[in-house]
Amino acid sequence: MTRAQPTALISLVILCSVGLLVSVAREQLSTGRTSGFTSFNGSLGMPTRSISETDFQGKVATGPSGLVRSEAVFEQSVFDSSGLALEVAIAPLPRPAQVTTSRPAPRPATPAEIVRGARIPPPPSSLQNASELSCIAVAIYHEARDQEELGQRAVASVILQRAAVPHRWGDSACENVVPTQFSFMTSRYDYPSIDNLGSWEQAVRIAAEAIMNGPMPELRGADHYHATAVFPQWAPKMVRIRSIDDHVFYMDPHSSSEL
Repeated sequence: MTRAQPTALISLVILCSVGLLVSVAREQLSTGRTSGFTSFNGSLGMPTRSISETDFQGKVATGPSGLVRSEAVFEQSVFDSSGLALEVAIAPLPRPAQVTTSRPAPRPATPAEIVRGARIPPPPSSLQNASELSCIAVAIYHEARDQEELGQRAVASVILQRAAVPHRWGDSACENVVPTQFSFMTSRYDYPSIDNLGSWEQAVRIAAEAIMNGPMPELRGADHYHATAVFPQWAPKMVRIRSIDDHVFYMDPHSSSEL
């Protein structure tokens, strides 16, 4: 009977120690506070941690969805003979509710693609930084949209013919469609609005064909024209080529000598 008493006493001590450990762990998980406890050998145990207070690289988790800054230094919890440390994993942050993406603006169709039947681009808001196709199409629309296709092609031909003469009017189509050369321009880059989309699409197709084919051979280098309702002072100095609809086309002799 006397031999069984030490064994029972040791069992009782072990059960009390285990109960103390379990109660401390439950307190950590329920209150979120860190506390110490005494290990089996009587030494002060390692502090336990809960999900609401875990140091990692200078941050402390305040819950499943938030992080706050902390001055604490990263400490790695370990198991050793001096005590027990508990770590609870932090839930990952929720994914964004919506992911937005942006796409670049579609590239405008080239003259070759327009000729092959590509979609016609809308009218530009101005001719600032406009393409050669847009500059010629805007000129055709405002100068000859009420004429037959031949008359519209002739307007495009004059623009391209002027661009072919080096260092005189301009070395590109857009440099030739300026207020001093075409009266429909209201400022350096602006012009009246384009409201007839059917006429605009036809002007774009004709402009694309003109860029691909170059000036009309039948106009024989014509680089001037005027409406039949007027007779400008420069007309007698030019070589008259022909009339198309309500426009009369001329060739400047000085232009042919510079080509």
